[in-house]
Amino acid sequence: MNTILLDDSSYHAALLQTEQVIRAGGIAAVPTDTIYGLAGDATDERVLEKLFALKQRPKEKPFPIFVKDIAAARWFAYISDAKARFLEKVWPGAVTVLFDHKGKLPMALTAGRGSIGMRIPDHRFVRGLLEKLPFPLVETSANVSGRPPAENSAEVKSYFPEAAGESDFFIVDAGPLEAVPSAVVDFTRDEPIIVRSGMMSKKELDMLLYPA
Repeated sequence: MNTILLDDSSYHAALLQTEQVIRAGGIAAVPTDTIYGLAGDATDERVLEKLFALKQRPKEKPFPIFVKDIAAARWFAYISDAKARFLEKVWPGAVTVLFDHKGKLPMALTAGRGSIGMRIPDHRFVRGLLEKLPFPLVETSANVSGRPPAENSAEVKSYFPEAAGESDFFIVDAGPLEAVPSAVVDFTRDEPIIVRSGMMSKKELDMLLYPA
């Protein structure tokens, strides 16, 4: 299992190595603005199969994606100008938004559903990675399904010991993270629905969705 400690001196090396692993169809455990996540090429069905197997995740549960900007989000999903204005207020940030997708992503990613969850993370490393890649990142918490999200690299390793020594599994160790989930807003209906609060509270989201 390959691991690199992320700090100012190793930032560019960590970015390069993670990019190489992901471009080659591998999976990287990376720090985000919420938790440690497993990331890979969202357009590669083989990567999605690896993630389902690693996490022991039911295939009827879709994965969300990270995108680099709102233009990329609009390429993959139906997002009106009004909805885009909401995204400008919360992205980059810990708000995952559900939209009707345009069918440009693998069916395994969306579990055959008509919607996709996406966000722009507010984390320098992941955003730097997205800028280097020509595709969005599938992103899911670094844990076995049903278990608590990993808060440090040791927990990542304990969840995925079978990946030890594999060249296509890479860990970026940014130290301990406080596991706070992203908020989730569903924009697939006539009116937006706050599915879950997180770093951003329901009150804060309501103020943005329905300004006085």
